[in-house]
Amino acid sequence: MSLEGAAISLGATVISVAFASLVFAQWMGRHRPYQLAWSIGLGLYAVAAFTQFLAESYGWSVPVYKVYYLVAAPLVAALGIGSVFLIHRRSGIGFTLYTVVIFAGFAAAVAGATVNTDALTTSIPVAGTALPDNVRIFSPLFTVPGSIALIGVAAYSYWRSRLTFNLWIGIGALIVAAGGSLARFNVSWALYVGELVGIAVMFEGFLRSQDLAKVTRPAPAQTPS
Repeated sequence: MSLEGAAISLGATVISVAFASLVFAQWMGRHRPYQLAWSIGLGLYAVAAFTQFLAESYGWSVPVYKVYYLVAAPLVAALGIGSVFLIHRRSGIGFTLYTVVIFAGFAAAVAGATVNTDALTTSIPVAGTALPDNVRIFSPLFTVPGSIALIGVAAYSYWRSRLTFNLWIGIGALIVAAGGSLARFNVSWALYVGELVGIAVMFEGFLRSQDLAKVTRPAPAQTPS
């Protein structure tokens, strides 16, 4: 168990909960599909980070680990769905259907899988090493298209608009992806640090977009006195 890992995971939880709450509040007011997809993805991010906090504080258990893997694998795809909806509604619907179908099989595989409890006692992060290959094979089906969509749309939006908040979102997503990649090469701290720094950078990009919206929003019409 790691005090540093618990603190980092708790920080990522707090930021992602705040981020998800703001985006969900926007969806409640405007009902845009990208806002719903992003709030779901960020909610999954918060759950994944919180399960890491529990594991680092009290140790991994099979139920906590299964919940962690069940939400951690598809969260990037959910965020990617939101990004695709921003630029093309029909493609967003197609990506949503793809993700739902893959998730159905993934959830069934996780539910029926036998967890290698020896892997749960190793140094952080355990990632998918405690599950058999027939479960782990699902992960790239979420993360690869989700990362391409999330990072690609942010880069495309910056290229079209030159608005820097898109860069913050894209860089944050890159940091999260890099942390996960390094963790696969036994750089154990990279996943947790990448999750915290990545979500913080993405949140900063979101806040900058809101500040810009306030500046560019037309002033209310003045009624004659």
